[in-house]
Amino acid sequence: MKSLGFEDFRKLLLKKRAMLLKSDENIDKDLKRDIEGRHGDDVDIAESSYEQEMAYLFKSRGKDELRLIDEAIKRIDQGEYGTCAECEGKIAKKRLIVQPYSILCIHCQEEMEKLQAKENLA
Repeated sequence: MKSLGFEDFRKLLLKKRAMLLKSDENIDKDLKRDIEGRHGDDVDIAESSYEQEMAYLFKSRGKDELRLIDEAIKRIDQGEYGTCAECEGKIAKKRLIVQPYSILCIHCQEEMEKLQAKENLA
């Protein structure tokens, strides 16, 4: 496998960002069409409301992911990309390939998840 440099990650992040923006645009169009075409009985309206709720959920998740992507691009520009925000060690390239906006190495991510699980149980 070809070793990915940070510019390759920038391209990957920009591509993912463009896809999310296009998806957000499509959701907006679908929502507008759905609101304008809303009619029918209570079941139709309830189904339409459910679909709108799901669309808003996807938009929210997409905005969160866009924020993470923008932050990752900023870290590339600042020369901080690929460095764990917790321990300052290197984040494995395999991890960055899977989740290019990762800010924690796998060890620190696992520790954070363990703490969150403990807090949720309390």
